[in-house]
Amino acid sequence: MKNVLLIILITLSTNLIFSQPDFSMHSINFFKNEKQKNIKVLEIWVVVNGTKIQGEKLGASFRFPIIDSTTTFDLVIVTNKMQFESDGYNAWILNKGSSITLGKITRINKLISVTQYNDMDKSEVDFDTFAKRFFIADGNYTIDINKYQRVKRLDYLIINPNQHGDGSYVLTHKNVKVKK
Repeated sequence: MKNVLLIILITLSTNLIFSQPDFSMHSINFFKNEKQKNIKVLEIWVVVNGTKIQGEKLGASFRFPIIDSTTTFDLVIVTNKMQFESDGYNAWILNKGSSITLGKITRINKLISVTQYNDMDKSEVDFDTFAKRFFIADGNYTIDINKYQRVKRLDYLIINPNQHGDGSYVLTHKNVKVKK
């Protein structure tokens, strides 16, 4: 009886250890202003502790090997329209897989702010905060743009990890062109 239990325990342990996925899958979407566009991702890679790990294209997605959960990684995406580099992400974001949205905004004056959407008056509390918060990527996300009147082009990257729970995401943006 003891041998049977031992065999079952070893079998379960082995299956749990070796059935874990070795890769995480990531999909990429691109938006120019408010419209989703097709792009060709030429390269995507992460840098972990100085080591470059190239993403492997599988169908419409890219996969990366699972990395040590105590490290951070930098992400670089090169497309036929732009290159975006960002850094300092926690390993769990890469290891869980994600939906990545890359975007370029050239017409900030056409974006809808939260104050416009909610018909807020200037006298309302937090009007100044919401006046610089705009809807992007088909209205699925918001972005805060300081001094938005001066920005000519803004590139952004949204990483939405595959997770259960609160649905948090990471948004990084950089002003590429600014009016003088």
